Amino acid sequence: MNQEWIKAKLINRQMLTDNVIELTIETYKEVKVIPWQWALFLFEDEQWPFQRAYSIVDQDTDNEKTMMIFAIKLTENGRWGVAISKTHIGDEVLLKWVFWHFLLQDTQLPKVFIWTGVGIIPLLNMAKYCTTEKQLFFSVSNKKDLFYEDRIKKIHGLGYEIHLSREKIPTEGIGKPTYVWWRIDITKIYFDPTSEFYVCWKPEVANDIVEKLTFLGFKRIYVERF
Repeated sequence: MNQEWIKAKLINRQMLTDNVIELTIETYKEVKVIPWQWALFLFEDEQWPFQRAYSIVDQDTDNEKTMMIFAIKLTENGRWGVAISKTHIGDEVLLKWVFWHFLLQDTQLPKVFIWTGVGIIPLLNMAKYCTTEKQLFFSVSNKKDLFYEDRIKKIHGLGYEIHLSREKIPTEGIGKPTYVWWRIDITKIYFDPTSEFYVCWKPEVANDIVEKLTFLGFKRIYVERF
């Protein structure tokens, strides 16, 4: 079904890391937003208009306007990264909805969320709205690459591990380290046999995780490769 483009205004922009930018936009009218939904942006550069989909971090509606937050990785030579880096507060943007196949299942089974980098966005919302037992495993290279740690910690009932694959940080205080050194090794972690897994990672790593989970006998595995 064709949709009309929705007009919105960029009301805030800030860098979360060296290469991840957070954009906050506000629509001119109220729009219905589904958690972990994606939005398709229309950009334009010196070549031609082009489209790119991003997952919504958070949303709120007030005074018949809807505010939405996006976190986007900027690649050095990516057209979308260059276009986004040139935006300014007050700019008008165009977007429409994309209803992705990557959805939280409506079950009472335990949920396990595994992601890296901006793959955090759809899974962060899933974890936020999930009411069952839930675990989260988030991996970045170094602490400077970490963002939204505060959002992770605020999710009620969520057990989580943050992995730093290239930086080892000393334990702070007594007990479990704040950050786990090295990559996520799902073969060494116990999961409830009925668990559902939600994986958002680059294709080669996502495929490796799916292969290992399948070998371990898990069947409910949902993947978004980016």
